[in-house]
Amino acid sequence: MKLKTKLIAITATGLVAASVFSFSVLADKDVASMKALAKAARDKETLEHNVLDAMPDQTREDKDAKNQQGIKVKSLGNETRRLELEADPDDTENFAKQLEESIGNLTLVVIEYNRDAVRNSDDTYLKNAEEVEKRIEKLKKGQEEYKNNTKTVKQLRKELDLPVL
Repeated sequence: MKLKTKLIAITATGLVAASVFSFSVLADKDVASMKALAKAARDKETLEHNVLDAMPDQTREDKDAKNQQGIKVKSLGNETRRLELEADPDDTENFAKQLEESIGNLTLVVIEYNRDAVRNSDDTYLKNAEEVEKRIEKLKKGQEEYKNNTKTVKQLRKELDLPVL
């Protein structure tokens, strides 16, 4: 009995390992299929999230079921993001948005530095604001290069020090 169980476990482990290996080999060869797989995973995540939103949470059992569904949705979201980054390691789809958000956030930082400089009568805040403004100008220049297709996303991420999130 124990030998039979061990053989089944070893066979199952071998099959899983073989499927993972074959999947990784195929994924390297076909980026389009990876993108399709990521889109399918995103659709499944959206469907499961809709199920989560529709679940009642009045009784203890309902709350437990909703928590389990939430955990499932979160793991699907993590897996979806992993697949998206495998298909597009530079995350070109979100680059423009990330660049725009960085410029907007840094602009708010400059405003706060200027307010602090007036409030505290301290010139170090103005110096910090100038440094951040230089960073904003660098990001805006990168944004123009991206819009004009003069540089790739990979080059711009490296130059602008914008990591993939």
